[in-house]
Amino acid sequence: MHDSRRMQRQRQAKKLSEASKSNFMYNSTLQQYNQVRNQAKLEMCRELDKMPIGRIQIMRIWRRNTHLTQDELEEQNFRRNITSFCLFFRHRDWELHFMKEPDVMLKYSIALCWLVYCGLLAIQLLSKDPRYHYWYIDGTTICLLTLVLIVSWYKKLWIMYVSDAEQSLPQNPISLYLYKASDVMQRKICLRLAIYFLVIASYCAVTAMQVLDCGHEDNQVDEVKYEDRLFCFHPWILTNCMTVVIGMTFLFTRIPFIIKTCLSAIITFTYALLVVVEFNYIYASSPSTNVNFNAEYSHILLIFITLGIFHLMERQSEFIAKVDYSWKRQLLKKQDDAFITNDTIKVLLKNILPSHVADFYLSNQQQNELYYEEYDNVAVMFASIKNFDTDKIGLRVLNEIICDFDDVLNKYADNIRVEKIKVANWTYMAACGLDVSRSEQVNAPQMKFRNVSLMPNGRRSRYGGSRNSDPDPNLPGGVHRVPHGNGSNIALDLELGQYEGNVITNAPRASGNGPSNQRRSNEVVLVMAQFALDLMRTMRRFNAENMQTEYEGSTDYGMLRIGISHGRAMAGVVGNSKPHYDIWGNPVNMASRMDSTGVPGQIQVTEKTAVILRNFNIQCNYRGMTFVKGRGNIPTYILGTDEHYNAFLKHRPDAGDTT
Repeated sequence: MHDSRRMQRQRQAKKLSEASKSNFMYNSTLQQYNQVRNQAKLEMCRELDKMPIGRIQIMRIWRRNTHLTQDELEEQNFRRNITSFCLFFRHRDWELHFMKEPDVMLKYSIALCWLVYCGLLAIQLLSKDPRYHYWYIDGTTICLLTLVLIVSWYKKLWIMYVSDAEQSLPQNPISLYLYKASDVMQRKICLRLAIYFLVIASYCAVTAMQVLDCGHEDNQVDEVKYEDRLFCFHPWILTNCMTVVIGMTFLFTRIPFIIKTCLSAIITFTYALLVVVEFNYIYASSPSTNVNFNAEYSHILLIFITLGIFHLMERQSEFIAKVDYSWKRQLLKKQDDAFITNDTIKVLLKNILPSHVADFYLSNQQQNELYYEEYDNVAVMFASIKNFDTDKIGLRVLNEIICDFDDVLNKYADNIRVEKIKVANWTYMAACGLDVSRSEQVNAPQMKFRNVSLMPNGRRSRYGGSRNSDPDPNLPGGVHRVPHGNGSNIALDLELGQYEGNVITNAPRASGNGPSNQRRSNEVVLVMAQFALDLMRTMRRFNAENMQTEYEGSTDYGMLRIGISHGRAMAGVVGNSKPHYDIWGNPVNMASRMDSTGVPGQIQVTEKTAVILRNFNIQCNYRGMTFVKGRGNIPTYILGTDEHYNAFLKHRPDAGDTT
């Protein structure tokens, strides 16, 4: 018994706990909902307060500009750009462009005008018997309005029901003429004004026909004939028709606000004079809106109230349209500025990086990603200017020289391109063959280099096999072929110890091994040699024009010393900030050594590069065994040139030449 009671109590306590918990969750959710709703309401009120919707703010006149918020300052600046009464832009160009904006709602306005005219015509026919000659006026007017209606709707109807993907314009001449007329009608302000005046004139004509048969002789006050004069026309029917006409003057959206205001005011005052002067006895006899109010004034008050209401509504619409147009111009200006900025960024980026690398970063928007390329044959050049002291000469001279070199570089932008790598002190570095179409592999963004394991010395390792590999007999001494973990054998001409890691490739080597493919691949060496000769001629011309009296005792002052090598290399962009496109590999090191151990005024190349140049019938003279750091004594060659730095095209073997 006690156990059952205890279990019943536990059950009740559990139900109460769950009920309180659910009630708490409900209250908490409801409270959060109320908070979100109140916050959204406050945000909506703030945004509505920011909108310049033409409200009159008298108190702001007395406020100082120092107390205005940013939104209030923007609204104040906009109000300064627009006139108070006519709502014209103070900039004439803005107003002209605003009026030339196409009216996409014109066809709907014309359709409504046609229906309203039919209603006014029906009122005229039902209120009294029209004279016979009125049918000519009504028929002509309804035909004109119907023609305008058909032309205005022709383009939209043709696009909706006739046009297809293959036929963008009508083929029939008449149909094409109506199509273009419909398009021009929306775009030309002159045609819109002509249609607008035609519609208002038609309204005024069909309304005025109700009083045309009331002659001036009927205006005499005669109690006997009062009943006859009473049925000349119905005053309140005419007044209501005039209110419709006044409202229709404000219907068209892309008609200047001042024209609509002036035309509606003319119609209103003309009708007021008609009420007070011409047919005052008829209006005085009509029912009044108030027993203590004169009937004539009731008619006048109604049309003036109608004018005021439509004027304020149109003023608000015009103001909002001007605000939208102003924002549109600001948006277009910001877009133009953004395009200019984007183009400037592209130009700057392509001046820093090669065009294909810059396009990669611009299109993929990669951040903190390694980008690299692997090339089978790249020719590298180092060109150093000898005996120029920056402290004595200054950067202006260096800038002029480098600019001259860049002008020469621009001539090598087609076919096999020469790429400027960097300028270090008085040394100009360039490479040929860095074309992404010639690359064996370009890295894929999905490769996560951040997950690479670190070696004990802190460097990332990508080795998949042992470093103890046999030397390759086809490669220079001290260079080993490194096997990759994925089984692909990609031979890199790397000095032993130059890299502590390598990159896993996802595709096997695909370079051609035929004689024609090999010769095409070696053309980069020929192009680089031609570029080096052009730099020699450019530097000689610069010295002749600017350095005639400097260091007359020095024979190598301002002379260019160039080193060239070629082979397999890798190129890419590393680091998170200040991206720089650079190349790595054995040809970079050897070209630097050929430059540092070279002869001023000469182009020194390695033995492998000399073999390639001789295959292109360019003379390379054996210099001798030259000590190169990290390699020891190796054979080097000097490119054979005449005094104008034109390469000799015939090879003459020298003593000690081992090639």
